[in-house]
Amino acid sequence: MKTIKDMLLKMRENLAQEIARRSRATTEPGAQDIGDIIDSVSEERTREMDMILTDREKRKLRQINDALDKIEEATYGLCEECGVKIPKARLKVLPFAKYCVECQEKNEREEKYTREEPDEGIKKVPMGEVEE
Repeated sequence: MKTIKDMLLKMRENLAQEIARRSRATTEPGAQDIGDIIDSVSEERTREMDMILTDREKRKLRQINDALDKIEEATYGLCEECGVKIPKARLKVLPFAKYCVECQEKNEREEKYTREEPDEGIKKVPMGEVEE
């Protein structure tokens, strides 16, 4: 467990540094050279991508912090869905995994066939069938 905790701490440190770097890069004003519209669009697209990546990194950072909390609470490595122990091989590859492989696959299948309806909440619709 100690090596996984060390791995999570290192991942958290690296992510925090990357988030800080991206945040600085997106808030720093760019050079105000006279450029064409394509340059402006390209710079804007780069800023948008940085913001998207930063959001993903922040989500991953929350998952890492949750895993570290679970280590402290002695609940780390248990599937949140079924309660079975998550195999160590899975935790070494994805140390912040919340689900065993079976439950993760089940959740992904359900997610694939689920879409949100504004008035009716969540409704399951197979991918090939679209309601009119």
